[in-house]
Amino acid sequence: MSFIVREGDPTTTGGFVLSASASEVIDLRRVARMGDPVWCPACTRIGFIAQGNPTYVDDLVAVATQGHAVECGCKPGSNRLSASQEHVQADMDAAVTISTELASAARLHAEHLACSLRDGSYTPEVLRPR
Repeated sequence: MSFIVREGDPTTTGGFVLSASASEVIDLRRVARMGDPVWCPACTRIGFIAQGNPTYVDDLVAVATQGHAVECGCKPGSNRLSASQEHVQADMDAAVTISTELASAARLHAEHLACSLRDGSYTPEVLRPR
């Protein structure tokens, strides 16, 4: 099934979605989209969601669903998303691959996030002062 993946949901390598959409929420957790960062303990890197479902879009970006790929340091296709909820799903099982432009932006965001975690300057969005 094409259940929607959310912030904090696990991956097949034991990782999880680090952050997600600021506008779309399911059961008090933000919806994950293509390009959102994902922690992977198998390769010890922050990667990003590399696929999305074109039948469910948030702010013009395809939302991630069960089984979509994560791009990190692992072998391509070996790290996939798992949805932790089973009541909200996309209209059909479908996947589009992240565009080159969005992948480049996601890579830069993941690198910035990794640097800020290493140097202790990271502040989660929900705690960041406005």
